[in-house]
Amino acid sequence: MMMARFCLYVFFLLVGVPVAGLWAQTDAADTLRPGQNERPDKPKLIVETDQRFFYLKNADQPLLRNPVNVWGARAGLLLPVNIKVGVGYYFTNQSINEPWDEFDVSRRRLQYATVYVEPYFFRRRFWELSTLVEVGLGSARYEMLNRDTQQPVHRRTVAVPLSVGLSASVKLPVVFGIKPLRWFGVNFMAGYRYTLHEPVPLSESTLNGLFYSISPAIFLDRIYQDIGGWRKGRNRRKG
Repeated sequence: MMMARFCLYVFFLLVGVPVAGLWAQTDAADTLRPGQNERPDKPKLIVETDQRFFYLKNADQPLLRNPVNVWGARAGLLLPVNIKVGVGYYFTNQSINEPWDEFDVSRRRLQYATVYVEPYFFRRRFWELSTLVEVGLGSARYEMLNRDTQQPVHRRTVAVPLSVGLSASVKLPVVFGIKPLRWFGVNFMAGYRYTLHEPVPLSESTLNGLFYSISPAIFLDRIYQDIGGWRKGRNRRKG
C-alpha cells in the first residue's frame, strides 16, 4: 500500500511537469500575506488514503512493540472555516500467537467505520497543523484454537474506537515555475485510540494504543484552486 501511494505520488509529479507552463500562466498564484491562512472559498471535496501504525497496549509487553498496520481511507469536506469533516473506513488483519484462557489465538481482524472532525490551527503557505477527533463503530473477529478439544473457534465482538491525534503537513514550494509541485507534500500524524469493546476471551491484550503515520500528501484544495484560475484565465483570453 505504501508503494502504491508512492507510485501515485510520482505519477502526479510526472503528469504535472509537462503542463507546468499552463499553470504558471494562471492567476491562482499564492498571494497570502505573512501570517495569513489558506482558506477555501466554498466547501471542497477531500479524499485521502490513510495508513497508520498502531502499538496496541498489552500488559505483558512494552508499549512500543509489535506495531500493527491499519489500512484505511477518508472522504469529506474542507469547509471555508478551515474545518474538515467526513467519514472513514479502516481495517487490519493481525497475526497473533498468544494463549488466552483455554484458547490459543492465531488471528485478530478489526474493521470499523468512522466519522471525524479535523479543525485546523494553521493552514499556511508551506505548512499546516490540525487536530483530529474520530468516533467509529465496527467489529473485532478472533480466530482461536481450543487447547482441550483442538477445535477451531471464531468469536466476534462490537468495537467502538475513539481517537484523538495531531496532524502536521509540509507543503512543497513552486520551483522553476512548476506550479503542480505545490499540490504535494508530506504528512505526519500521531495520536491515541481508545476502543470500547468486550475482549473475547478475557486477556491482557486490548485494542487501545498509540498510533502514528508518515505518508505523502496531495492537497486537493490547491488543485481545485489552480484549475479554477486556469479556467478563468482561459476565458479572459477567449473574451
